[in-house]
Amino acid sequence: MPAETATAPALPPRALEQAADWLMRLHEDGSAVQRARWQHWHDADPDHARAWQRAERLLALSGQVPSPLAHSALQRAPSPGRRALLRGVAALLVAPLGGWLAWRLYDDAAWNASVRTAIGERRRHMLDDGSVLQLDTDTAVDIAFDGQQRLLRLRHGQVLIKTVPDPQQPARPFVLASPAGRMQALGTRFNVQQTGAATVLAVLEGAVRVVLAETQQQRVIEAGRQVAFHADAFAPVHAIAPAVDAWRHGMLVVDAQPLRRVLEQLGRYQSGWLGCDDAIASQQVSGAFPVDDPARSVAMLAALYGLDIQRGPAGLWTRLRAGTPR
Repeated sequence: MPAETATAPALPPRALEQAADWLMRLHEDGSAVQRARWQHWHDADPDHARAWQRAERLLALSGQVPSPLAHSALQRAPSPGRRALLRGVAALLVAPLGGWLAWRLYDDAAWNASVRTAIGERRRHMLDDGSVLQLDTDTAVDIAFDGQQRLLRLRHGQVLIKTVPDPQQPARPFVLASPAGRMQALGTRFNVQQTGAATVLAVLEGAVRVVLAETQQQRVIEAGRQVAFHADAFAPVHAIAPAVDAWRHGMLVVDAQPLRRVLEQLGRYQSGWLGCDDAIASQQVSGAFPVDDPARSVAMLAALYGLDIQRGPAGLWTRLRAGTPR
């Protein structure tokens, strides 16, 4: 059976409802006659096969049944726990794909686009609905728009997103997922950076609802606020950093940030390693630095704070250290 893809037409609600009904009917009656009826329904319409495939995949994601779905699993003696599982999967099947389990349904799907930038590159990309996606250096985003949702997945890097009202009716939610969770735009402009296992969200306009990947804890972040979060916890919410989106104009603006953190940010725009000695790593740094010319930014830091620059062969590494007395 071919895999259902994000580019396939949206499934008719009736087909999904029938697939949900067959989940319960086969559980209650797994006889040969009932299985033959199910097979007739399944083969009668390609949409039926696609709807059943979605049911299989949701069951597999629940951790209860391997995919493809084994009939023997549905033929077990009815039990309250088994019925509750199937009822939950059936409800998710016919509901809009809004839960984290439903998002995971797309992890092995054929995404209809992948937009990425190289080190030192920035890019502006117009999405199919008219929303604007801006990508910072070394960033990768998967795109999967379908009949239920407008979905993006940030693999790594940093993006700035300006959403617009969905031209389709009913309106589809706009969701950006990261390894730490998913963010649903509530009419907004927002900046997201993936740093290791942490996602940093800064909301410039509107609001964004965040759902953590592991705990499902939710929080709405309003305009002017930012938060870092992992898959299982939120950090404290605070005011957005100054000029958090200045990178789209080629600048890194910092206010009293540790030198090590500033060099990590600048290092994203070059291929060689950029760092500093531990003795000065926590030194507070403020200023505006051009990201398109990291070498110039390093020279500015050295001049401003009286530091020395060490460089390796062929630009493989650059290190700042405490300045030598003159």
